[in-house]
Amino acid sequence: MKFGYRLMGFIGLLLASQVTMAMSAVVLQYHRIGETGAAITRTSLANFQAHLDLIERFGLPVLPLPGLLKNICAENSGEMPESGIAITFDDAHISVYEQAWPALKARGWPFTVFVNTAAVDGEYASVMDWHQLQQLVDAGVIIGNHSVDHRHLSRQPEGLNQLQWRNWTLTQITTAQQRIDPQLGTQPKIFAYPYGEYDQESVDQLKQLGYSAFGQQSGAIGCHSNLQALPRFPVSGVYANPESVELKLLTLPFPLDGSWINPVRAAGDRRPQLELKFHAEGHRFDPASISCFATGQGAIETSWDQQQGVLSTQAAEDLPVGRSRYNCTVRNRLQQRYHWFSQPWFIPDDQGQWPAER
Repeated sequence: MKFGYRLMGFIGLLLASQVTMAMSAVVLQYHRIGETGAAITRTSLANFQAHLDLIERFGLPVLPLPGLLKNICAENSGEMPESGIAITFDDAHISVYEQAWPALKARGWPFTVFVNTAAVDGEYASVMDWHQLQQLVDAGVIIGNHSVDHRHLSRQPEGLNQLQWRNWTLTQITTAQQRIDPQLGTQPKIFAYPYGEYDQESVDQLKQLGYSAFGQQSGAIGCHSNLQALPRFPVSGVYANPESVELKLLTLPFPLDGSWINPVRAAGDRRPQLELKFHAEGHRFDPASISCFATGQGAIETSWDQQQGVLSTQAAEDLPVGRSRYNCTVRNRLQQRYHWFSQPWFIPDDQGQWPAER
């Protein structure tokens, strides 16, 4: 029997619960829908339909992304659901217009498309044009900012000094918005980091500009999530299997205190330590039972300081150069659901250089 079928009774009980608590959210990240393009960025139409069927079967509300973020800390008074789902697409691929939109429109579900404007202006055949994007906006779709050129904001471009680099990242954000808003009407200030990569400076810039911003690390969003380093569950490529998506749809956030760690590490720091400070509220799980996993290493050692309310974990071996993660999960005591947190790491080589563009 599949995991999701076993959960149906628990989900019905959950949604009928009168317990007052902060709202949580799961945001799904797609790129292409169909059988073309790089395998890691595509989700077959059959799998996409299966994901939508799961959401509907579980009775999880699909909400507009800006409204979901606005109400993420609202108490559940009966008007706001305990859990919400948001659906997002990066890069404005034409398959979103041709394949995903009809499936979502048939259900009346909202979604967001993050646009890198140079690709649209370049009239790439694989990308929607401004007229098609306008049709989506007219139907209620939200258009988010994905920079101008879709380049790594956390990697200093060759030939630029520190100040020039930060001016360049600022231009990537503001110029894209200045292209989107006059073309499509003023859109909410939501940003998706190209490749999911961010650092302290880009987080600070987006906060100053009033944006909420998303990476590509897994996990659920909660009241204490950092609004400029929000997680999404990638559900393309090897992550598109409907059975794995079932579990992700039902995940809950950890009640963290809002602090965060800069994911960009210095040269030679390939075994970063992660410390998670838990909010003082009561937990619906045993923190000592949290399991953490590192990219390519499986389970890694964790320790729980009950007095300080801090979980510590660290990889036993060097992480690879490039993008890596620590994923931490634990089962909720009262529900057949899992709390999930993911910490991304962006690691240069021992000379401080990044791997070649991919």
